[in-house]
Amino acid sequence: MIKSHRSLPFHKIQLWIGRCFKDVALADQGFIWYLGHSGESCPRYAASNICGREVEGLPCDTTPITIVHSSGVFTHNIAWCHCQGSNPQQHLQLLRAGLFPASSTRPKTAFTFEVLDHFLIDALECKTSARSFFEKLTRLTNNAFPDTVPDRYRELMRVSRLWQDLKNRKWFGFGHDVESGPGPGDLALFCPSCPQPGINMPLCWEQKWLVMRRLVVDGNFTAQHMNMQEPELDICLSDGSGYMVTDTEYQAHLASAMESKERSTCSNHRAVNAANANRSNLRATGVGATACARHGCFVPHSVVDFQKGERQVFFNLLCDGLIHMNMDYSICKAIKHAANAIDTSLVIYDVGCQWNLHFTERVDNCSGLTLPDNTEIVAAVGKFQLSAHKLACFARYSLNFIIGAGQVDGEILETLWAPFNKISPTARSMSQAHRQEILDDHMRNSNWKKLVGIVKTLLQKYRRANKGIDDTKIPFEDLTRSLDVNKVSLWESDEKQAMEQHGEHLDIYLLKIDKAPTMAEMRLKLTETEYANTGKLGSVSWLMDSINLEDAQ
Repeated sequence: MIKSHRSLPFHKIQLWIGRCFKDVALADQGFIWYLGHSGESCPRYAASNICGREVEGLPCDTTPITIVHSSGVFTHNIAWCHCQGSNPQQHLQLLRAGLFPASSTRPKTAFTFEVLDHFLIDALECKTSARSFFEKLTRLTNNAFPDTVPDRYRELMRVSRLWQDLKNRKWFGFGHDVESGPGPGDLALFCPSCPQPGINMPLCWEQKWLVMRRLVVDGNFTAQHMNMQEPELDICLSDGSGYMVTDTEYQAHLASAMESKERSTCSNHRAVNAANANRSNLRATGVGATACARHGCFVPHSVVDFQKGERQVFFNLLCDGLIHMNMDYSICKAIKHAANAIDTSLVIYDVGCQWNLHFTERVDNCSGLTLPDNTEIVAAVGKFQLSAHKLACFARYSLNFIIGAGQVDGEILETLWAPFNKISPTARSMSQAHRQEILDDHMRNSNWKKLVGIVKTLLQKYRRANKGIDDTKIPFEDLTRSLDVNKVSLWESDEKQAMEQHGEHLDIYLLKIDKAPTMAEMRLKLTETEYANTGKLGSVSWLMDSINLEDAQ
């Protein structure tokens, strides 16, 4: 039995004890896991045939190690290889055997590569926490007496972070013989369809409006983070290499940025401020992100934390002012990402009408904010949020009147926040570095699923667009022919000017509605007409008095 399990160390065996079968461990039956020789004993050991008979003793340097596998938690006696030329470091021998040690000095716990991969997929797809995952393994090991299973939850937390970081570096080309480590956003995926000169399109492109960068900006106040008790003990593995910005640079920006407060000229969106109560136990009250508006891919190195108090949000209308320093930083980072030769950026923002007023001034006055030369910003408001704005914002910030915007609603980030809200309770109490890695992992996973499904998605949109053209082309041409040619020419001229100059020129799309007369004006006019015809007050005055009496009751 021992010999047959040399390549099956994680089989669970049962022993007949005369009345029933009893679960027993392979180690208790004399199984020794020899490293470096495909399960065979190291030639440096004294010859000892242990197969098929009781084991009288273990090799002198055999080490009992707890091994966590996808089918449960096991304890095995590990015999190290001592052949000439082999690496004497135990943690490296474990790695060559497909076991990730929890320590590099005197390992007593190891995780199989398989269980670490399972945990990562469970965490990304099922939003499973490390505690829940290890509880599952505990019950798989001994469902009746889970307290007898060694607790390796803390080791799982540490090893899973290292495992994911190593895999990320390998996937993005930083795994072997690389002198420099990953820079800002180097461990992040971006949208395969959005224009990126030199990556998915030529560096020079004539149709500028076609390659306009389309970005949507939004905040999530569910992704909070509590204050750490001992922040000096926190260790970052990939600060700024994914989707979250580099913390030191971001904090320097917040420290130097001036709180630019301007009185709001639009509706008072107080609903947002309900989520912004000042809580002293929170380090961050949420996150703000920028994504591509068409496909919903997070932009690398552009996700920021919101701070508590007045500095926590991108605007604070309760103070009759606006604070944009958080989201300005995110937007500037997003615009600069792979922005070679792309001058125009469409920024869709819930409060775009206010944010855009002094954006260039804030960039000029803050050393932490920079933009590429010749950058042109076109601000817009998402279609769902636009209804809460003043009527004047409809024409000037509607996506329907911006060339190159396409058929987007500007609310795609709301759909991306839904799965993030499931991990927010778990990430809330993590260390700052661990939380950053978790958010990066889920954003990377979201972009990866967008990437592998982009062909099918684009084909569906292409068919839908062609059908829309076929359905509307003939009716539009018929309507055009039925109208006055001079009026059509004038409208086309006004539209061209509005598309080129934006701003108040877009007011041509506002409905021209005459203001309805007030009740007092209607009464005065009817009374004057009645008196002029008859020379005395009549039924109109009587009717008005009756209405007043009814209102007074």
